[in-house]
Amino acid sequence: MTRAKVDKSVWQIFFEALKIFCMNIHKFFFYMSFPILGQVLGIFLIFGLTYWFNNNINLILEKYPVMNNLSTVTTAIILLALPGLLIFLRAFWDYLIAYGALNSMTEGAISSGRIYDFPAHNAVVKNRAFSYILLWILFGIFTTFASFPLFWVLGGIFFIYFILIFQVFTFSQDISAISCFRESMSLIKGKFARTALLLVLLCVILYFVYHGLTVLFEVAGVNAFLTKIFANWAMTLPLDQINSVYQKFDMLITPDMVAGTILSYLTAFLAMGFTLPIRSIAWTLWYKNLYKFEQEPTQKPAKKSRKSAQKKLDKNILKRAMQEDEEF
Repeated sequence: MTRAKVDKSVWQIFFEALKIFCMNIHKFFFYMSFPILGQVLGIFLIFGLTYWFNNNINLILEKYPVMNNLSTVTTAIILLALPGLLIFLRAFWDYLIAYGALNSMTEGAISSGRIYDFPAHNAVVKNRAFSYILLWILFGIFTTFASFPLFWVLGGIFFIYFILIFQVFTFSQDISAISCFRESMSLIKGKFARTALLLVLLCVILYFVYHGLTVLFEVAGVNAFLTKIFANWAMTLPLDQINSVYQKFDMLITPDMVAGTILSYLTAFLAMGFTLPIRSIAWTLWYKNLYKFEQEPTQKPAKKSRKSAQKKLDKNILKRAMQEDEEF
């Protein structure tokens, strides 16, 4: 296998990714709905039900004296939080799966011109779940260290070098999690500036989507509704004790401030989640542009290589491509 020359500019990659995303936006929205909204719903259920229990605990204990002990109350809180926790974990897992499956979908879009058969694309990742989980663990360790202020610059540089780890995992068979980082760095080497430019362009898309959602929520009255809910919940927090600690910094944390912060993070999460497809598409196109394979003619069966084994589309996916496209 030999590596072909880079033949597309960053701008070509960006607009091609934007085209694929816009032409299939309804399908991507459908695919990402549960992984994103499921996490939001799970968190709302966890904190909402426990907040209700905490506000009504005196009435509950008065009506049901048998619950008037620590172990029973603790068990009740766990049971109330369990449904939301299960929904959150399932949605979170699906969200992680999407990081690999969307790369496979992009290859399907390039090969057949359509997005189809979500379960088959998910299986590309699920069939190698152990290696995929290990990849996320290593990436989590890296981001944890990179989040420290002293490592921001160095972490940002390595983040760009590691930007293709999920594409490497998706399209390379029998590759270890550590090798994904090594291969991504090898691909980006010499193309750092162009990769950084593509990252900036994708961040611009995210910026506009975030502010678009902010305006939409404000016009629709969502912001006012959620701010009231979050502020009421924040009143149950020990803000007086927290403010006493930060008093020397002339900071005063109020329930409205907490509510505004939560709403900002929620909006950012929605924007990042629903724009994940365009980022995955762009990085998949960039990966294929940097690392194109040409099969060497040989009479003997080619030996498997950890780096060069290109994952082909599942036969069921190709078969589905010949059928009528699904309506969502």
